[in-house]
Amino acid sequence: MTSQLSTDVFTSEWSADGAVVVCIDGSPLRTDVITWAAEFAHRHSLWMRIVFVAPNSADPNTGDPNTSASPTGLFMEAIQIAESVSPDLRIRTDLISGENTAILTALTSEAALIVNPLIVTPQDDLTAPAPACSFATVGTSCESQATADLPVVVGLDGSAYSESALAIAFKEAEAASTELVVVHAAPPEAELSRNFAAGHAPQHSTPLTWQLSGWATLYPGVTIRQIEFDGPSVAILEQLSTEARLLVVGRRGRGSFDDTALGTTSSAMIRKAHCPVIVASEA
Repeated sequence: MTSQLSTDVFTSEWSADGAVVVCIDGSPLRTDVITWAAEFAHRHSLWMRIVFVAPNSADPNTGDPNTSASPTGLFMEAIQIAESVSPDLRIRTDLISGENTAILTALTSEAALIVNPLIVTPQDDLTAPAPACSFATVGTSCESQATADLPVVVGLDGSAYSESALAIAFKEAEAASTELVVVHAAPPEAELSRNFAAGHAPQHSTPLTWQLSGWATLYPGVTIRQIEFDGPSVAILEQLSTEARLLVVGRRGRGSFDDTALGTTSSAMIRKAHCPVIVASEA
């Protein structure tokens, strides 16, 4: 298989089924991130785009002058890791430099999922713009363990924002042949007030059984376990993430990585979860 190396952003012939986009910079590659992204792409028949992100002041062809790793060397290393997961995985590599918002716009254009987009932000600044599409974080706190028998966990609040999270969670549970744990919690009063103040229309809570029935029909092979309670969901989702292969949460709107845009729970999970987290885009 020949991987394409380009310094241009262009439309791929695979854009119809989307890419898992992995952001890297001049620092040493995290094998766990590349492996996770490749496994996700393979399970969902997506292609993979590995992007070296350089700030405005850097030459994307040389990378970070404080490191010895060149973009070409990092690309080759990342491709080798990804192809060890699936030799037939479709891969493209790109060099992108510029202002943060422009980089995220370029990354989002073909993405089904962006992995570790915080690399694009200065010093992991949560107030920086977040991508408009779904994104995943594979944090350094994620424990190294066999995930084959672990469930997918999805956090819901009964609102319309939950539908995108459910779609991803059911697809992943089916693809991984594993259980889906559905956690349904009423949003904290403070978050409801903040959402209203931010201009988000209030959402009527949908009964969980009714909300799940359509998805259960589409994915009859997925075993569902439900957990329902009132109050903040951060603590229970963090606990469940210690024994989960993936945590999926929704987002309140578009904007930054902080709780003003993502919601309190989603913003907390990208920092605290012990497993990879996907923040689903709006339906």
